Amino acid sequence: MKLFAFIKTVFKSTVKNFYSLILVFSIFPIFLGLVVGYFNKDMFVPSANMPLMAVKVIDRDKSQESKNLMNFLESQAMKNIVDLKEEGEYIITIPEGYEESLLNNGNIPVEIEVTEEGRPRYGNMLAEIVDKYNEERYFNLMIEKNIEDISQREEEREALYERIHGQIAKIYNDKLIENTIVTTRKNLTSYEHFSITFLSYMLFMVISFLINGDYLVRENELYYRIIAAPLTEVQYFNYNFISSYIFVVVFNLLYVLVYRLLGLSFTGSIHLLIVIVLAQSLLSTILSAFVSLFLDKRTSNVLLSVLIIFQLIAGVTYVPISKIGNGILTSIVDRYAPAALIIRTYRNYLIYNNFSSINRGILSMLVASVIIYIICLIGLERKRGEAW
Repeated sequence: MKLFAFIKTVFKSTVKNFYSLILVFSIFPIFLGLVVGYFNKDMFVPSANMPLMAVKVIDRDKSQESKNLMNFLESQAMKNIVDLKEEGEYIITIPEGYEESLLNNGNIPVEIEVTEEGRPRYGNMLAEIVDKYNEERYFNLMIEKNIEDISQREEEREALYERIHGQIAKIYNDKLIENTIVTTRKNLTSYEHFSITFLSYMLFMVISFLINGDYLVRENELYYRIIAAPLTEVQYFNYNFISSYIFVVVFNLLYVLVYRLLGLSFTGSIHLLIVIVLAQSLLSTILSAFVSLFLDKRTSNVLLSVLIIFQLIAGVTYVPISKIGNGILTSIVDRYAPAALIIRTYRNYLIYNNFSSINRGILSMLVASVIIYIICLIGLERKRGEAW
């Protein structure tokens, strides 16, 4: 019942200030993302128009299938993407046992190394191309095997080969390779990129709102009135945390679902999207509790303002700085931006749209949330009786 009272209070406050909250946490950041995304569309080049990659191939298998893979990389369909050289920015290593593994549908350990001169996102695309080739090559080998099993006569086998491979050629022609393999997206559109950028801005604004709400409770001495009731400090912390978490989830979902309905971003699996929102909202809520518990109002507001400015600068200038120093600056931004973990998880969702690409980010957010929560409980013990 006490928890329900907290949630009811948050709900009433949200309804009372709905228009201002929806403006700050949804309309304004979405509007910024749409405007900036529109005027920067040309800066986000689709992966189909990516520059020629200098690729070095190390063939340790020396088999017919490894030669077929090299022939594919030198084919007409790949000539605008891959340039095989003695020294390259990207190194493909075909290990021993590649042919045998391919024939048996085993794990094909083709290694792709990105040198300092290369870019990780292009290396990821190259890996996707090789994986797609291996998949289609395996299916072709199975078709050939089945044809041999079906017919013993040479003429019938040749007729079947010609007919089936003719159909495959129509299905897997150069145009389809361009559409399904080469254009497998490893770059975000401008709207997708800025939807994440301004999502991080919105998250910091939500954290700031929650923190200032805690400070307001203390300044009005409401905290002492609450604690005077039959409610422990830990209970108050937990109830406040849960009600705040619901608030954050609602506005995060509202933000991503608007983009999804517009068809501009967050258009992958809805289940994966909800999982990310729940984990990211948990981290955001516990961070706000941590800051309000251990920092005073002035310090926290200055800190959050600096983080918001830095995050916006990093997100808005992401493409220009990617052209400097072979992407070194963008690597720094990816790793050390204030909301790097959250942004990286959403980016992997938009690019790969599978759980394996986001599970590390989800797990990291959950682990970080648990650690911060434990630290907050320890802090509560030390601040017992104080209006933290």
